[in-house]
Amino acid sequence: MTDHITENTAGGILTLVMNRPDKKNALTDVMYGVLADRIDAARNDPAIRVIVLRGEGDIFTAGNDVMEFASSKPGNLTNVLRFIQAIAETDKPLIAAVQGRAVGIGTTMLLHCDYVILADDAVLSTPFVNLGLVPEAGASLLLPARIGHLRAFAMLALGEMVGAQDAIAWGLATATVPAGDLVASVEAA
Repeated sequence: MTDHITENTAGGILTLVMNRPDKKNALTDVMYGVLADRIDAARNDPAIRVIVLRGEGDIFTAGNDVMEFASSKPGNLTNVLRFIQAIAETDKPLIAAVQGRAVGIGTTMLLHCDYVILADDAVLSTPFVNLGLVPEAGASLLLPARIGHLRAFAMLALGEMVGAQDAIAWGLATATVPAGDLVASVEAA
């Protein structure tokens, strides 16, 4: 377990919070492992009806912890892959509550969510090309299918950012709310 992922279960809702605001909720290998474990456990728990993902502070997630990612051994992505598999295969409704920036995996994980609520200050970005990386989580297939080739190309190949209103219009999110109402809106959903 890690202090960087907090969880709460109430009324059949498992809320998993990326709780590393001092590092912009950048995801570490350990965090990926905990998220994968909790989502997999929720799949087998009949008391859990819904899973909510959100970030602590003013940002959803800056994506991978770049320093850890750069120093990891090649092929050592087991927990990342387990997390991606968990969000892709869960049969429980998966809700994301996104405030501030959602970078890289922070955006691509939304493609696997059933309901996405964005704070009005949310900005989605996929700067893979700028970092010399390949999009993960099936994004190169799922994003064009969702928003069309031209928009997906702009996001994936040019690193263009997408604000909350465009994300709604393009079908990347379900609803947008004032930033101060995000948590309450998710709880009401």
